[in-house]
Amino acid sequence: MLKLSLKQKLGTPTTQSTPHIRPIFAAVICAICVLLAGCGGGGGGGGSAPPPEPPPPPPPPTGNTPTTDTSDCSVTVAEAPFEKVWPRQMWETRTPESQGLCPDNLNDAVSYAFVPANSTGAVLVIKNGYLVLEQYSHNRTREDLVTSWSVGKSVTSMMMGLALEDGYIDSLNQPLADYINSWRGTDKDEITVDHMMTLRTAMETVNGTELYNAADQLKMSMDRPLIGTPGQRLYTYSNADVMLAGEIVLRSVGMNIDDYLQQKVAPIIGFTGEWWTDQQGHVLSYCCIDALPTEFARFGLLYARYGDWNGTQVVNREWVESSTEPAMNGTYSYYWWPLINGFGAFGLNSQIVAIYPDDDLVVLRFGQYTRVGDGTTARWPVNYHLTTAPQQFDNAAFLERVTDALR
Repeated sequence: MLKLSLKQKLGTPTTQSTPHIRPIFAAVICAICVLLAGCGGGGGGGGSAPPPEPPPPPPPPTGNTPTTDTSDCSVTVAEAPFEKVWPRQMWETRTPESQGLCPDNLNDAVSYAFVPANSTGAVLVIKNGYLVLEQYSHNRTREDLVTSWSVGKSVTSMMMGLALEDGYIDSLNQPLADYINSWRGTDKDEITVDHMMTLRTAMETVNGTELYNAADQLKMSMDRPLIGTPGQRLYTYSNADVMLAGEIVLRSVGMNIDDYLQQKVAPIIGFTGEWWTDQQGHVLSYCCIDALPTEFARFGLLYARYGDWNGTQVVNREWVESSTEPAMNGTYSYYWWPLINGFGAFGLNSQIVAIYPDDDLVVLRFGQYTRVGDGTTARWPVNYHLTTAPQQFDNAAFLERVTDALR
């Protein structure tokens, strides 16, 4: 049990959210490819890799819930209710139609994703706990690693929730200066955990490539000057703020965020991913987890089921709901992106973990990934991520094809 309820730890809400609405899918993340194209292509030689920038915030959703038609499929599609299962070491597979999905739409999504110019490495769809679609490129298998890029931010959000639940962090309203001694008595001593989690530190942002290529990425993140008043939302995204979140976990819990993940979550859900570090050994909590696609699917299913894993409440349901509520209402916050009827973790070059709790549906897309260098996950000039920007891929268009399969 918590010393305080998680609701008390969350404190007074400081981020306004819009009333919950269920809109049509079109244009929810229509600007994603524009920003990603501006970030450049895949990793280059000499350790100059692309900045792990996210998709931009989608426009506020409007409209009504899309209707479904059970007659427009080439095969008979089963109707709800469905039994929900849990994956063991290996995922159980079922046909899409047995789980309420029309395979015609999924085949369309696969064809769209695997256009050669898109450099897609893996596409997975999980429905009711079953693996109903698993497709890899001709030069990749289920045993090949993928990387998260900024999908890792959502994992950091989960770990911050666990630090709150375990009592290592008093509340979201706690000043970061309680953990960063050099900030005490400075103009940064009013920055709170919630400011960090909602992009309102008012500290100067850092170019993604510059941060990724820095030897000490934590120092660069901590030394940024204030450009406004803590609590002001001066920008919509900041890698450096999330880099700080990893350090707050370390200083509050007493172990780095990767070790905390391996202790609290990984053995329960079957996740063996590995987080990258900078040259000083600081975990890159704003990005950069390497794992198998099926392991990222376990993370998605955990959140689709509100932190429960086969009867074990791995992450407090209250944290899952409160941290994803802004995304469910059209606002990027607590390191989750909005989706229609759901929320998602997105990364550079269209890495996707999309979660639709009401439908018990998880959709994943990852690009072809090469871990360049000596094989370790220490970010040295010789060691870096190599992914390629898809040329004919739009996140919203892909996800719409998948969700159109729901019957």
